Amino acid sequence: MKVITVDELKKKIRNNEDIDDIDVVTTATCGIMSGTMGVFHIPFNTIFKRAKRIFLNDIEGKVGVCPNEYLGKVDALFYGEVGFLFKDLVKGKEVEAKAIDDNNNIHKVRITINDLNTAKMIGTRMAFKNYMAFTNLGDPMDTIFNRFKLKKGEVTFSGCGEINPLENMVIKDEKDIIGKRALLNGADALILGFGTRSSIERPNIMISANMKEMDSYYLGGFYTSGGIEIYNTVAIAINVKEHREALMKLDKDIALPLVNIFGRDIIDKTNYSEVWEDVDLRPKINIDRCKNCKTCLAETYCPTEAIKKKEDKIIVSEDCFGCGVCKICPYGVFEIKLGSVCGIPVVCRQSDRKRALDLAKELKRRIINEAKKSGDN
Repeated sequence: MKVITVDELKKKIRNNEDIDDIDVVTTATCGIMSGTMGVFHIPFNTIFKRAKRIFLNDIEGKVGVCPNEYLGKVDALFYGEVGFLFKDLVKGKEVEAKAIDDNNNIHKVRITINDLNTAKMIGTRMAFKNYMAFTNLGDPMDTIFNRFKLKKGEVTFSGCGEINPLENMVIKDEKDIIGKRALLNGADALILGFGTRSSIERPNIMISANMKEMDSYYLGGFYTSGGIEIYNTVAIAINVKEHREALMKLDKDIALPLVNIFGRDIIDKTNYSEVWEDVDLRPKINIDRCKNCKTCLAETYCPTEAIKKKEDKIIVSEDCFGCGVCKICPYGVFEIKLGSVCGIPVVCRQSDRKRALDLAKELKRRIINEAKKSGDN
């Protein structure tokens, strides 16, 4: 069995190479995926009848439907501004759980993810079959699609283009995807079916995986002017014979509509080659241009908290998303080409091809190893 990653496949297609000997292609996408929730079973050191409110690191969740009466345990759902919280949990960091019971007594305990009997992530709308680009025709506006207020003459976009799993699949019915395996943030995952706001023309998936098996590199928080969002990474293996036609598409073949942030009216249309060809996936750092500002703007406003300024050094961690917000530095310490949409420059990228391709490569490795174990070469 021959397995290659999606970027290896697209390179072959661009070079007009034969792909008949390829059996499986590993595809992936990474980006802001708002419809993400965690389902947890949280133990406390005290016994109480039942909780009416529940918190993790002061982020409030929703008490689950199971009452767990007089057990001192709480089933809970957490969603919304949970990106940094979920990353800390997956990293194994200790967090504070707090429950308020029916009598308004407060119960606190320090826990890690290993203390949770259940820690499942459910993505209610993930791996959207690409998305759109946003601009603003009115006054500056707070939005989840930009780190700052979105102004006239600016564009942000989401979608990984030609490497997106659903862009490389032929889906005629929800039954085509239910029960398929995937990787969600590095953990073995199960596709539950279509997600919310999904359609045959613009599908997305509902997917679940055990957070205890996840790799913290593939998920995290992302600050926007509209609040904290969460990014995730999804990889899916695709059978070439079943989906050959879809796999042949390149960025230039995939539409990228430009819409007004208010109302989502389509202003113009282009394709994903404008934002993914001849661009940088990570910034270049020109340390010689640094003026050692008292407040480093790039560090202060980095959406993923990836930039740390220490004396005469700038440290960019693996949390870098390649969003391009660091270009805010007035002295050009950070350089990154982000492309444009219909002639309007991109100021913030909310999808990360580097992470996606890293997970596609990991999925390829796992498939090959499984094949070797089973004797299927």
